[in-house]
Amino acid sequence: MNKFPFSIAAALAFWLAPIVHAEAQTRYNTQPRGNSIRVDGTSTAHDWEMEGGFIGGYIEFGAGVNLDKTQAAPAGLQGDKIPAKAHVIIPVSTIHSKAEHMPGVMDDLMQKSMKAGDFPRIEFTLTEMTFKGPHAAGKPFDADAAGELVIAGVTNKVILPINLETLDEGKIKVSGTAPVKMTAYGISPPAPVLAIGTLRCGDDVKILFDWILKEKK
Repeated sequence: MNKFPFSIAAALAFWLAPIVHAEAQTRYNTQPRGNSIRVDGTSTAHDWEMEGGFIGGYIEFGAGVNLDKTQAAPAGLQGDKIPAKAHVIIPVSTIHSKAEHMPGVMDDLMQKSMKAGDFPRIEFTLTEMTFKGPHAAGKPFDADAAGELVIAGVTNKVILPINLETLDEGKIKVSGTAPVKMTAYGISPPAPVLAIGTLRCGDDVKILFDWILKEKK
């Protein structure tokens, strides 16, 4: 048997393997614990909060990206862009009121206002991530995440300020704030009639989140 073709193939595989490895992307998948979501809003009576603990999805960084927080900038930058793609999912049903009185009433009101029966998820799809320097050693990296935010079936282009922090065991934490105007997503600010009178919610809310992901090996 002629072993020459096999030798050629083996040699090519040996030399190409490092190249293929260098081109590999790094994917991080969501973890079941450590995630947090908080929704802050206002009303004519008092400020209000809702919270949740489930965030689904992934982040995939481009070849060469390394979030070494001892460095002045992430490795693998293309100009000021961090090559990445991501998709985030937050089920509306996992967000609950922190009100001490009648929390179920607020939950039902929120889910009806957000048309959760027809659109059960808040979703975000990343289109571009921009590094914001300067970066202090040991601190999380600051970035702007541009993408499409979907709430109640309406999609808007947004830019969210985020922090990227490396953790132990191959994990990262993504933290950020998403300012949201309800009417921009076709949501009428709730105005329930309660025993104390009509409580009118403000149009502006903030979604604050901490998202834990782990590298897929």
